[in-house]
Amino acid sequence: MKKRNCPVCDSMEAKIIMSFTPELLTEVNKGYRPEVFKEAVKGKEEFITYSKCRNCSMVYCENVWDDNTLKKIYEDTIDHAIGEDAAISIQKRMSMNRIWINILRILKLLGKKKIEDFKIIDYGSGWGDFLDVVDVFGVSVVGYERDSLRIAFAKERGQRIVTDIDELKSFGPVDVIVMTSVLEHLQDVDDVLNLTKEILRPGGLFVFSVMDYRPQYLKKNINRLEKKLPALTKNLNPVEHVNIYDYKSVMATLDKYNYEFISTGYVLHLTDNLFTRNSMGFIKYLNWIEWLSTYFITWKDLSIAVYLLNK
Repeated sequence: MKKRNCPVCDSMEAKIIMSFTPELLTEVNKGYRPEVFKEAVKGKEEFITYSKCRNCSMVYCENVWDDNTLKKIYEDTIDHAIGEDAAISIQKRMSMNRIWINILRILKLLGKKKIEDFKIIDYGSGWGDFLDVVDVFGVSVVGYERDSLRIAFAKERGQRIVTDIDELKSFGPVDVIVMTSVLEHLQDVDDVLNLTKEILRPGGLFVFSVMDYRPQYLKKNINRLEKKLPALTKNLNPVEHVNIYDYKSVMATLDKYNYEFISTGYVLHLTDNLFTRNSMGFIKYLNWIEWLSTYFITWKDLSIAVYLLNK
């Protein structure tokens, strides 16, 4: 197994803080076929770990998983019927609608008026749930995905999916790029974020969401693993989710790219009334509300959506 540098600061200095066994992972992740997962990681059990960067405190899996292992995990180990059901669930559609509504509000404040003119890419489109939400608005939208089962599921509902990066580039420049629950999976974060800069037009909107692991919640999971108990969440999985973000590491990641930070999803939710007063400037200074509102929530998973302008 090869080692990765820290995806935030590129440091090579890190310390292992969480170690998993296949049994602990499959116990909490009911969407896994346990025996298939054990076979997929056979001989690599010692690498199922998370480390903490000694320089910037980013939590990530130091190991680079080979394509064959990842293919077995994503295509053979996961019970895809569960994923299909989740994609068309009311809860998932409400979440995707929430992001789409916020996108429309921001574009309106930026002076965009004709929704039919928008070109949108959903990078890592998965089952096509976000594509389903925006498709009815008449925008020009395409998804990028590599998982064959997810592609087939989305195409059955009439969605346009591409699997080649050059074909994706040819669709640009675009007004909006969306990545929902993608950055956690990427072993090459820099390559993908640089790609967004290349495809997104100046003044375009980049929106992504990741799981938000506050230090208190992470500590609870570390304590459970030290006692040989499964983590409190299936999302702590060093094979699938190789990058573990919190608010601080999200902001540190964005510092490397020439994006103008607008806001997070939580602030947009808490201060919706500001949008009726065209308060784009003011809302950028209210992100401490989001931090304060979630800092002490340690008993469940939270996600964070981030809205950025391409300079």
